[in-house]
Order: sequence, then C-alpha cells, then structure tokens
Amino acid sequence: MLGRIDFIKEHEQSKTILVSDDYGVNMMYDASFADMRALEEELLMIMSYYINKLEPMSDINLRNVFPAVDRFNMVKEIIICEEKY
Repeated sequence: MLGRIDFIKEHEQSKTILVSDDYGVNMMYDASFADMRALEEELLMIMSYYINKLEPMSDINLRNVFPAVDRFNMVKEIIICEEKY
C-alpha cells in the first residue's frame, strides 16, 4: 500500500467523478460500497412497505392476486428521485 497513488478524474461525457489507481483501473472504496448497499436496502424496505399497503386495497378478490404495481417502473422512479436528492 505504500507508494500507491490514486487519481481522481471527471468523465467527460457523463460528468461523473472517477477514482483510478496507478494502472488506470477504476476503483470504488469499501466505505462507498457499504454506503451504497445500505442505501439499496433502505430503498427496498420503503418500496416494499408502500407496495404492501397499495396492493391489498386494489384487489377485491384475493384468490386472483396479481401485481397491481409496476415494480420495475417504481424502482426506476425511486432511483431517479434519490439521485436528484
């Protein structure tokens, strides 16, 4: 680890900040990865809560239970909102 040099640069097209090592390989720090996993778990819990509240109300006949919520669209929307936040 001694003598290791990390370079911080901005990707020109996407305007994202990248951290790369001596060999030019992009890397992610362990703390960043742990924060990302914790945020992912929190978002999943929030989405599950609201889906479970909505679906029983929208289905009268419980024998024909089909998903009433478009989960992929909901994931896309919550990620966009989290990114803006």
